[in-house]
Amino acid sequence: MSEQTVFTVYLIGHKNPDTDSICSSIAYASFKSAVDPVDRFVPSRLGPLNRETQFVLDYFRVPAPVLLEHVYAQVMDVAFDKAVSVTSDASMRDTWQLMARSGVKTVNVVDGAGKLVGLITLGDIAEAYLESAEASFGDPVPVRNIVSTLDGVLLLGGSQGFSGKVAVGASASRGTEPVLLIWDGQVPERASLITPGVSVLVAAGNCGVPAGVMSAAAGAGVAVISTPHPTYEAVRLVGQSFPVLRIMTGADLVTFRLDDLIDDAKETMLRHKYRNFPIIDDQGRPVGMLARRHILDYSGKNVILVDHNEKSQSVEGIEQATVLEIIDHHRIAAVETDQPIVFINRPLGCTATIVFDLYDQRGMVPTIQVAGLMCSAILSDTLAFKSPTCTPEDVRAAEKLAALAGVDMEEFAKFMFEAGTSLEGRTERDIFYGDFKEFRVGQFRIGVSQVNIYNTRLGPLKSLLIEFMDRERKGRGYDILLLMLTDIINEGSDILVVGNNELVERAFGVNVKGRSFFLTGVISRKKQVIPRLIRAINAM
Repeated sequence: MSEQTVFTVYLIGHKNPDTDSICSSIAYASFKSAVDPVDRFVPSRLGPLNRETQFVLDYFRVPAPVLLEHVYAQVMDVAFDKAVSVTSDASMRDTWQLMARSGVKTVNVVDGAGKLVGLITLGDIAEAYLESAEASFGDPVPVRNIVSTLDGVLLLGGSQGFSGKVAVGASASRGTEPVLLIWDGQVPERASLITPGVSVLVAAGNCGVPAGVMSAAAGAGVAVISTPHPTYEAVRLVGQSFPVLRIMTGADLVTFRLDDLIDDAKETMLRHKYRNFPIIDDQGRPVGMLARRHILDYSGKNVILVDHNEKSQSVEGIEQATVLEIIDHHRIAAVETDQPIVFINRPLGCTATIVFDLYDQRGMVPTIQVAGLMCSAILSDTLAFKSPTCTPEDVRAAEKLAALAGVDMEEFAKFMFEAGTSLEGRTERDIFYGDFKEFRVGQFRIGVSQVNIYNTRLGPLKSLLIEFMDRERKGRGYDILLLMLTDIINEGSDILVVGNNELVERAFGVNVKGRSFFLTGVISRKKQVIPRLIRAINAM
């Protein structure tokens, strides 16, 4: 029975995440994990947490989602082959047999710490096998390699390594060079075998080694090996005991790391016509092998978009990802997909209300922590039910979730907003980009930020914010930048504006003086600000 493929799916909220974006991602990941226990669902975020969201996560003791910088395809996402490795002193024959068992044609060569030092291919070994078996062992060969290659038994230990030449028969000319002597038992006299220069004695065909020979070998420090192979076979095999270090490719290795982008890997593969490329970790240890076929079969990271559906608000590299689902409550300006997907978009005050309804439809009850997160998201997005985006369904969901989480909504909302609206110690950049969204309408590029304030006096900060916004508009090419300073208690927004004042005045029916104006009852960016800007642009 084959193993079931496990997919990793990232649940991604929008850039500059708010409480709904974060909490709904966590809640929906919990829901999907219960419905589909095989795949791995990972709640993610595209930026730092704001103070309100951090308060909520701390209150319910839930860790922050993982931070994603992009979803471009990376080597770690590909179903590459497992790493097959040998140490540099492994014999050619053992390596060849490992390749046959593993079905691979390229093996990593590692040092004692497991770090990559070279590569050896089936072609490298085949070419080495064409060399004469009686060639000299120029580099030391571990005696254990010789024993293993000959399928033998070490009868007597000797030196740990052998270098020299191979000789056959007791009468072979030896000279002064160290010798590995292959002997078939025909001339067993002690004097004809253990002579100066003999370092290793191989008894072919499992011929018996007389006690006198063993004694002489022990006295001379000669290793004695018994092999079942006959002489001619032992001669052929012994050359295969060379360490792969002798024939491996160790210079100018082309490797990849797990976090390398697939686009970069493709370019590298075009420049180098190798079949396989090692993948190494941060310590330089092989973790896999990458081939062209792996990249051709890959379709991108799997993602679910939560609380947004616009490309400009989503993660970098979304065009390379496979979007599986979208769960949202905003206007539709969706990213393109190459296949039908689950797309739930409902005119509610909060994405968490949609997620809770999915729990309800299946008769599932969220955990206390998840219920608390969803309740917090609804309170945040609806401004404790004061926002015009709030619906009776949002209220009902929040009440049920508050009961499950064991919280008093009015008291909890007060603490949450107090934690989230404090501007103390925050720079103009932090304040402006804390909850910022970009919109493209026709030829216009518009940015709208919203900051909730609660018993807050701005003082000189207001002028500093306008100056910062003006620099950002010019530097980043926006037509209009707005900052909504939303007073939760008085239910209105002081709106700071830089850019096309005429368009803003037409959209809201106001006279912009001093780069700001107050709109009573306007507290929703989604329902009361963006639609007006869009209508004004379309009317031009």
